Amino acid sequence: MIHHVSFGVSDPGRVAHVLAELTGATAIRAPSPPFPYGAWFVIAGDDHGSFLEVLPATTVLDPDSPLGIRQRPATYEPVTAHVLVSSVVSGEVIEAVAKREGWRAQPVDTGLFRIVKLWIDRTVLVELFAKGEATRYVETFGKAGMATLEGKLRDLEGKMASVLSATMTPEQLGAALGKAA
Repeated sequence: MIHHVSFGVSDPGRVAHVLAELTGATAIRAPSPPFPYGAWFVIAGDDHGSFLEVLPATTVLDPDSPLGIRQRPATYEPVTAHVLVSSVVSGEVIEAVAKREGWRAQPVDTGLFRIVKLWIDRTVLVELFAKGEATRYVETFGKAGMATLEGKLRDLEGKMASVLSATMTPEQLGAALGKAA
């Protein structure tokens, strides 16, 4: 369903080449125009035409601007959006590449699947499945898992609430999660 996603970073070319290295994709400079100068694509070459669009951090998507984009001074604050992609290398290799690039890597077992969180510019989150790790994710969120998904999510919610309430104060949980509906 998702064919591409975009995010902004301080050095799009470098980031595109590193992500291509980790995912087995191809980094190609985006055409400019219509894309902002310095934008790159990380193209999977799969049957869906999937790619990551790596933009300069100064780029803002704006419906009232020509071409739907404009430039602004770069801000380096964590953002809400993130992307999860499959890698062709092990978690250890992902962590080594992150260290080489000066990025934070954080292996995480979500309770449903395992990923490595890769923090680019300490603001942009790209989550990676290490080679072979996508199977549990697909079993949970794919067609076969839809019949039991709600139960799995509620079960995870209960387990996590119990673990977190034993290690965090209600104020810390509220600051991280917001208020319960």
